[in-house]
Amino acid sequence: MTEIASTLTAPRVRENIERKHIPCNLCGSMDTQPFCPANGRSLVQCQSCGLVYVSPRPQAEELYELYSESYFHNDDSGTVGYSNYISDEQNIRKTFQRRLKRVERFAQPGALLDVGCAAGFFLSEAQKRGWQVEGLDVSSFAVRYTQEHFGIPAQQGALLDLDLPENHYDMVTMWDVIEHVPDPLAHMDKIASLLKPGGVFALATPDVGSLPAKLTGKRWVGYKLQEEHIYYFSAATLRAMLDRAGFDVVDVYHVGKYVTFDLFFNRLGMYSSLLGKLGEWAEHGLKLSERSVYINPFDIVAITARKRG
Repeated sequence: MTEIASTLTAPRVRENIERKHIPCNLCGSMDTQPFCPANGRSLVQCQSCGLVYVSPRPQAEELYELYSESYFHNDDSGTVGYSNYISDEQNIRKTFQRRLKRVERFAQPGALLDVGCAAGFFLSEAQKRGWQVEGLDVSSFAVRYTQEHFGIPAQQGALLDLDLPENHYDMVTMWDVIEHVPDPLAHMDKIASLLKPGGVFALATPDVGSLPAKLTGKRWVGYKLQEEHIYYFSAATLRAMLDRAGFDVVDVYHVGKYVTFDLFFNRLGMYSSLLGKLGEWAEHGLKLSERSVYINPFDIVAITARKRG
């Protein structure tokens, strides 16, 4: 059985590689201006449509190398990946239970594809609710874990490279994934081709246009290592891209996550050393470290959209 290793070294892309400037993925313009340059992450904003993204950046195959086993377990999760994704299973499941209840207002259980399925926790929850599930992920570790622990069909590879049945799925999901892919519009086009007419696409991503992102500036927790998050959507740019790909948006809302108090206080410390110290006092004094709470800072936007026709 696949078990997560004890290594805590955070993954990084290869150094001394060529980085290329790229056009806007939404409108194709090359007219950009630096965006929040103080964070040092090579962010630019399209002056035509407002999309924020990393440019220049490595090529797709180098980006995908990040998602090794250490991505899911490392000591630098404030920058890249997770502290321990597997050990946080119950909180992740509770988060997905809430999201499923919301999207099931617009789709009844049927064939479901989860793009970027990670360790399969969402797929497992959806299966319990009657969905016929399958997943894919660029991480071979994640795919093996999904297959071996839950017996769920999963493929290793990038969505654009896989041969999947068209007009087949009732719902496709991308939870915290669209910000990672080199060509979001092509992914949305591909997903539209995979869905049945009227099928549902549900996704969530950090909202660069949110009030928390604007107020915290370079310290915003959504700004991860540039080689991990390479697109930063607002609700407006996400709506515009979905429209281009042939979707009608039916639901827009901000979502939170179940997290341990330990992680919550750790993230507070990224914004203010005083908040971090108060958090440490509360964590140790009240013995809260392993307890969990649902936190919604209103800086992750979730959208459900329906395929036209």
